[in-house]
Amino acid sequence: MVTTSASPEAEGPARLLIVSATMGEGHNATARALRAAAQRVWPGIEVEWADVLDVMGRGTGPVFRWIYATSVERLPWLYEFFYTSVWHHRWFAKAAKRVIGAWSGRRLASVIDAARPDAIVSTYPMGSTGLEWLRRHRGLSVPTAAWVSDIAPHPSWVHEGVTVNMVMHEVAVEAARRSVPGAPVAVSAPPVPGRFAPGDRGAARERLGLPDAGPLAVVSCGSLAFGDPSGAVRELLGGGPAACVVVVTGRDERLRRRLERGFAGDERVRVLGWVDDMATLMTAADLVVTNAGGATALEALACGRAVVLHDPIPGHGKANARLLEEAGLARVCAGPGELARTVRELVTRPERLRALEEAARRHTSAHRLDDDLRVFARQPGAARARPLPAPDALFLHASTPEVPQYVGTALVFEPGPPLTRKDAAGMLAAVPGVGGRLLPATLVRRARWDPGEDADPLSLVDEVVAGDLARSVDAFFSVPLDTTRALGAARLVTGLPGQRRALLVKLHHALGDGMTVLQALLSDTDTSTGLSWAIRPTTSVGGNGFRPAPGKLAGGLWELARAGRAPATPLDVAITGPDRHHAVVRLPGKEVRQAARALGVAPADLLKAVFAEAVHDVLGAQPGARFRLMAPWSLRGTGSLRAAGNHTGAVSVDLPVGPMDLRTRASLVANGLRERIDAGVPEAAHAVVRLIGRLPPRLHALAARSVYRGDWFNAIGTVMPGPRREIRWHGSVMSEAYPVLALAPGSGLAWGAMTWGRWITMVFTGTPAQAAFVDGIAARTDALLAELAGDHAGP
Repeated sequence: MVTTSASPEAEGPARLLIVSATMGEGHNATARALRAAAQRVWPGIEVEWADVLDVMGRGTGPVFRWIYATSVERLPWLYEFFYTSVWHHRWFAKAAKRVIGAWSGRRLASVIDAARPDAIVSTYPMGSTGLEWLRRHRGLSVPTAAWVSDIAPHPSWVHEGVTVNMVMHEVAVEAARRSVPGAPVAVSAPPVPGRFAPGDRGAARERLGLPDAGPLAVVSCGSLAFGDPSGAVRELLGGGPAACVVVVTGRDERLRRRLERGFAGDERVRVLGWVDDMATLMTAADLVVTNAGGATALEALACGRAVVLHDPIPGHGKANARLLEEAGLARVCAGPGELARTVRELVTRPERLRALEEAARRHTSAHRLDDDLRVFARQPGAARARPLPAPDALFLHASTPEVPQYVGTALVFEPGPPLTRKDAAGMLAAVPGVGGRLLPATLVRRARWDPGEDADPLSLVDEVVAGDLARSVDAFFSVPLDTTRALGAARLVTGLPGQRRALLVKLHHALGDGMTVLQALLSDTDTSTGLSWAIRPTTSVGGNGFRPAPGKLAGGLWELARAGRAPATPLDVAITGPDRHHAVVRLPGKEVRQAARALGVAPADLLKAVFAEAVHDVLGAQPGARFRLMAPWSLRGTGSLRAAGNHTGAVSVDLPVGPMDLRTRASLVANGLRERIDAGVPEAAHAVVRLIGRLPPRLHALAARSVYRGDWFNAIGTVMPGPRREIRWHGSVMSEAYPVLALAPGSGLAWGAMTWGRWITMVFTGTPAQAAFVDGIAARTDALLAELAGDHAGP
């Protein structure tokens, strides 16, 4: 990571990700120039760098570099065939980009989730293709740019699915749009380091110890030194006998030694290997001769020097030569003797050499890279419609008008400065995708998220006065979302006892799991700095973050298969409407944790055991009775820790609800959970969800509804971690946060618990018809934990 200490320019990105690749040095040189420009424009910006070939897997870089070098040097006809095919056969270009995009995009996802960039630029085609795939399939929404560092764009370089494709000259715009119709294209200054600029030719020669009089030509074939420059050197000497020729062989030491032997004794020829200060060498030159037209040509033009393309390499080399000549920025010498004749012409007609230099200076002064970067970063990262990943689509398919799949929270604030609907709208807007809509699956198309008309967040927030938090939660979560307009809503509640306020938020579960909601909402708080996980998820591009061993996955699948259906209980009901009933409980966190330690279990296991005890007390369960609880289980890893979306599996456990003492019950619950977790049940459940996502769209929807219903569990219950430190929002203390879970079809109870500051907060959700059960289980849970905690529980 690159950081500086000054404050960034107003409204500039705080984090920039550069995607490049070591395929020669041209792509990295472009990336370094963009990094330097970003640091000039936005001092203090954090710049992350990713080599897409490294990201795509071990060995990918060496293999692709070998293929590229072998094709250009030994099989030029094959490289020319490939280059021509992507132009003349659009299906071929699309197929190649589809394969590369899925490969590089999936691998870049974890890099993007970790970097959390506000903007991304790519200087290598495979990186740009991956970014386009992520925008189409994973919801990447930040501004993305493909910087085409050759003069000639081609279909592998240009992408319709990025914010902008930056080409190097006006003559390249039409070619870029022809290669990919509909692609957004703009012209950029050559992305070269600032040291490549017009300078004093005589001073540069003196510094390098080169002749101060006579024509000087620099021959460079790039860092990979494609081709044999000896022919170019001989023609240069033949066309200008008084000329001095400096040959740069890059990293090819064998070529350097061969040229030194071939021109030994000729004082007019100097052979150099890798040159760190190419800017000074180009400034000293009258003519820069190259065979590819990539970074070397752009650097020479930036120095205001005449460029000659000699015997261009296949594919992009020949294409660059054509466009450079069309733009009046270079001369092309493709046949034998042409270079000698061109040099002779430029030596005898110096005004033509000066005309090339003046054209180079006009071109490079027409644009400034700093300005181009500013314009790009100001463009909105327009979200595109995208298929929902299977873990997200599950909740769209399972949702019905009677059992909508919402997750949410009730945030409670102590008396303090006023809180407004505008404040609430800002917090709601932090959730990625909340302003879009969901499109169900059709016979041929998978369920999708669509940006729609991007609803105004303020229109999604209302305000009421109420005196009871639980009843306010009932009223808010009983009103369905209008998902044709937006996927979330909020309500500001004032008038609670003690002048407290609450913000109620609900979101469609397809947008993400509880971690997504919590991170997004807390990212807008006054005290989010320092909360490593309270960072706004800028995109839902990440993977699952887990790679279970095959043996563990097999064990988890076996446990799922033999679990069978859940036992029958009074809570198994047909839900006939969206109305909901909630019971709210607040417990002292420190004392509950102490009680868990005394019983030898984790606090989360204690909460499940106390819930089982409450079920026994309320339902009057008989010896040996079971009650199956489905507990969502986070599978977030380092690659998806801050990603939006659903990154959970599930572990179901048959709670013992017959008569027994709490210590025994807690031990049975903890051991039962641990056995199923160790067997890989959460990973297996997630794998099943992803596997059914490969079915045809309508079959996927049917399968999703069949696995997510009350036939397989009696209730849903989860315990989430929250911050222990004080949280403030617009100056008010956010003292409590209550997690609200959705019911599943056929299951009449769900509960969520969260550690929050000094409290453990819980919300029990059911239907109005089940209100007596819900209130009874909540009251008994509260009483049992209060007793364990020494009667320190709060109201």
